[in-house]
Amino acid sequence: MTGASRISRGTGWGQSLASKLDESSSGVASWVEQHTRVMKSDEFSRVGMLEMRGQPCFLKLYLAKSRLQQLGYRLGYGRGIRSFDSALELAACGLPVPEPLTCLVVKGGMVLMTEGIANSSDLRALWLARPTPAAAAQLMACAGSLLAALHRAGFSHGDCKWSNLLWNGAQFYLVDLEAVRTIKPVRGALLPINNRQLLDVARYTVDAERLAASQTDYGVFMDSYCAALDCDRERLLAGIRPDLQAIRKRHRENYGGDHTHLV
Repeated sequence: MTGASRISRGTGWGQSLASKLDESSSGVASWVEQHTRVMKSDEFSRVGMLEMRGQPCFLKLYLAKSRLQQLGYRLGYGRGIRSFDSALELAACGLPVPEPLTCLVVKGGMVLMTEGIANSSDLRALWLARPTPAAAAQLMACAGSLLAALHRAGFSHGDCKWSNLLWNGAQFYLVDLEAVRTIKPVRGALLPINNRQLLDVARYTVDAERLAASQTDYGVFMDSYCAALDCDRERLLAGIRPDLQAIRKRHRENYGGDHTHLV
């Protein structure tokens, strides 16, 4: 597939990655499976870690679901490009995100490559490993302050589940930025955030319930978030309840079971 990759973002890194992809005769999906430490593989994506230029890199392949979607990729639209551009916007506001390195249009899809955060784990994996009470409190406080910082800067994440908060031992990084949106300031409202940002808090809360966080753990998160935004906790909890009900219902239908409610 010589010359099949086209760089959409990040020329320097893009040239390095494209030269490797274009050497493959078996397609990009096979290349990812053969040359990265695969973390996820399904019908429409491949995710893996690799080393390039002596540093760890995170690579995600988006496989087009239709000819129309492939055309969109070629015209400069797609989740990889949105994620790349969102990372630049968030970083410009001082928010911790892995550095976006390149985005390529390839045969059958699009490839996004970002900085790989060394020695990191997502919040979900850390919680399943049963952190000590002190470590749990640190994670919850840092998660609350980071989500508040994102909202204070005028953004919503759009998919604020625990697996999208990456911890390196000192701080969280926001990842999976495809659904990030800029939010207009809320004027004259009872809360300093809008509906999309309330949805972020609700999505975080449902994962807290599904992963059996205690009221104490969740309280640390809420205290940290509310203090950073100077918002009333009871009003915030009232604001997220409609989204909580909808997300819980969807999870019951998709995954079965129910969990102790924190709100």
